[in-house]
Amino acid sequence: MKLIHLKKIVEGVGYIAKNGFKLNDIIDPTIVASLTRNIFETVSVFNLIFRNTKNEDEKAIIYGLWVISGLKYRQRFRSIATTPENIRKIADEQKEIDQLEKEIKDTALYKSLDVKNQSKIDEKIKQKDFKIRFVGKDVIYLTWQDMCDVINLNKDIFDNFYTYFSLYAHPSQVSVFQFETMFSKENEAFKQLTTTNLKYCFSLMSVFIADYIHLFPAVKVTFEKLEIYKQIALNAHNKMLRGDAYSINEAWKNLE
Repeated sequence: MKLIHLKKIVEGVGYIAKNGFKLNDIIDPTIVASLTRNIFETVSVFNLIFRNTKNEDEKAIIYGLWVISGLKYRQRFRSIATTPENIRKIADEQKEIDQLEKEIKDTALYKSLDVKNQSKIDEKIKQKDFKIRFVGKDVIYLTWQDMCDVINLNKDIFDNFYTYFSLYAHPSQVSVFQFETMFSKENEAFKQLTTTNLKYCFSLMSVFIADYIHLFPAVKVTFEKLEIYKQIALNAHNKMLRGDAYSINEAWKNLE
């Protein structure tokens, strides 16, 4: 669905007034950037939970933290819930939060951690956050910027990636002043910016396809029914960014 929306966005928009005045057809690269950042976060969470974890306990803890985070943010609506249905839903979700917290603390991994690292997980529950990874028995806090390392993306290409797209997701000084000139007929900078943003987006989708197939190996059968050139194209960015170890298959060898 995200790619379908992206496809519509890059078709661009134009405007003709009743008096015949016409605005140039344009694509807004800041919207493409915002959607690309959202795709990055989605791909990151999927990888963090389902590919980066080394065992079922790690997966259960991080997945539980992720669900708790979303449910706790929804608890903010408690004060404005008025209908019986909404009041009941909030109460049910609080029970789900309590149950998930219990399940996290009942895992053998959580119980094996020292007090310091158990407290780190407890703090993430309070903060409504889930971005952690395990290095041995140590709980390491992560930021969105750290996710490029978690996914194992090529640093030469994705260095400061999240900061770049955050500048356009928010009305920063940089994005506002670029917006002033990016649609001029003289340079049409919006086209170059859109192309750059799409390059990152396609790279992320390639990575997601690889991670999805890694989680659900049966999907690989469907993937390999595609024509060879399509397999190579879909896997190309993933292989380039993360190396042969992450390659979906060896269809690329047909190019040799």
